[in-house]
Amino acid sequence: MDLCGRSQRGALREASRKQASPRRWSRVNGWSWPLHTFQAVAWTMLFILAFASFGIFVPLLPPNWNLVIYGVTGGLFCFHFVVHLLAISINPAETNIRLKNYSEPVPTFDPSKHTHVIENQYCHLCEVTVNKKAKHCRACNKCVSDFDHHCKWLNNCVGGRNYRYFFCSLVSDSASLLCLITILLYIFIQYFVNPEVLRTHPLYEDVSKDTWLLFLPLFPVKTKTLVVLGIGVFVLLLSALSLLLLGHLLIFHLFLMFKKLSTYEYVTQNRCQKTPRVPAGRKELSFKISTPQRAVQGDPAAAKVSGSVSHHRHVPGELPAAGKCN
Repeated sequence: MDLCGRSQRGALREASRKQASPRRWSRVNGWSWPLHTFQAVAWTMLFILAFASFGIFVPLLPPNWNLVIYGVTGGLFCFHFVVHLLAISINPAETNIRLKNYSEPVPTFDPSKHTHVIENQYCHLCEVTVNKKAKHCRACNKCVSDFDHHCKWLNNCVGGRNYRYFFCSLVSDSASLLCLITILLYIFIQYFVNPEVLRTHPLYEDVSKDTWLLFLPLFPVKTKTLVVLGIGVFVLLLSALSLLLLGHLLIFHLFLMFKKLSTYEYVTQNRCQKTPRVPAGRKELSFKISTPQRAVQGDPAAAKVSGSVSHHRHVPGELPAAGKCN
């Protein structure tokens, strides 16, 4: 018996007592209710950045760059949109679980009968046999094949069936943000160096120098310089923050690929390494203190007090040797 496994089982029992049981029905994919707030935030940011990029900033670029930038950014956006949809829509569950009726409730886990939800590759909640890398996701309430992690931004589990689309979504989104940041930096530099480079569209011939046109060439809207600069600063900060978060996640998953680990395996290994272990056969000292007794003979004033303190060495039973963390 290993100490890490024993501590995890104890934590599982304690959590089962304190926390409410998981939802009774399984979720199919990222579109199943309840939707997550992070999912709405991700889609909102995607459309805000795409709208600002194609409607405001790319049209300001010189004509000989316009078609190239439209092609590059448009291709990255479309690719990201498709793989993001696939990562959300694919059901990552085990094959025999995908065939089950999702309208039927899932049994409630009873910790008094079983130590773990999955034992000997059998899930007591899904009531099916699963593969070695399958894990039962509490949020989705189903066993996921080759489980990596549950992604709140997708509102779906990431497993063997949709991991490639999740990874491609990270790569394409990071590349799109990097392109948008580059475009914005170029526009800011040209505005302070030579703003006429950004006013090459024929419609600028009929407007004053402090007026800019948005949503060229289909729906030109006149606005002031401060509005364009304000939108540019906001989009730049939002893009930089998004790229910082996505870049960190992308580097982390590249590291996991190099180590040939899943996110779940990485977290589990770190948790086991941080669990304190008591060396096998360690001896402990204990002290036994006897209470002083008062002997009264004759006159109470002549009481004789005697006390003794004895020390002895206590050797408890040997602890099991620490085994390999599961």
